[in-house]
Amino acid sequence: MRILAIGAHQDDPDIGCGGSLILHADAGDDVTLVYATDGAAGSPDIPKEQLAPLRRAEAERSAAVLGAQRLVFLPFSDGQLAYAGYDLVTELGRLLRSERPEIVYVHHPGDAHPDHRALAAATLDACRRASTPYFQEMGLGRHTATEIRLYEVWTPLHEYRRAIDISAVIDRKTEAIRQHRSQLALTPYDAVAAGLARYRSVAVRGSTHAEVFDTARATW
Repeated sequence: MRILAIGAHQDDPDIGCGGSLILHADAGDDVTLVYATDGAAGSPDIPKEQLAPLRRAEAERSAAVLGAQRLVFLPFSDGQLAYAGYDLVTELGRLLRSERPEIVYVHHPGDAHPDHRALAAATLDACRRASTPYFQEMGLGRHTATEIRLYEVWTPLHEYRRAIDISAVIDRKTEAIRQHRSQLALTPYDAVAAGLARYRSVAVRGSTHAEVFDTARATW
């Protein structure tokens, strides 16, 4: 199975769906991670020109923990996804048609972070357009994902349609998040994500940690 996990920033997939990605990788699924921005606005203390390559290196270390096969870094600026418009949809459409994932993970559209919201909207748009001749000029065939799973990072989901038991891999998810050391300097995202996963365990009987997702249609 081919999996495409898309995040606005380098630590977002780890926080929102890292446990599920580890389970996919352990099952032999092909996992590709996509980062929409350079992450350069993620610290008040580190200059942007230093932070962007640092966050890329952190993402590479984290991806190794998650078991991802490929990493894709899109050329958009941190904090500016709301203005990326058609260029962002086109880049995502190209990826969807080349990677041809069965499952796509991305932020849920109600997340409070503007980059997260913009990426969610662009991904849903690209998924639906990829199932039509819209991107035909790219020379790639149509592709319809089987499922789009919408994950939570800054803003918890009010409702969810799928819950995954990640009890067996919570330590590895936490270790993946800890690779993003530049981000942990301000907020202990490792502890925060573990706490949310602990709370979400109520959705899966017998689990100690879980991730929950809303879902969306990949066609209009």
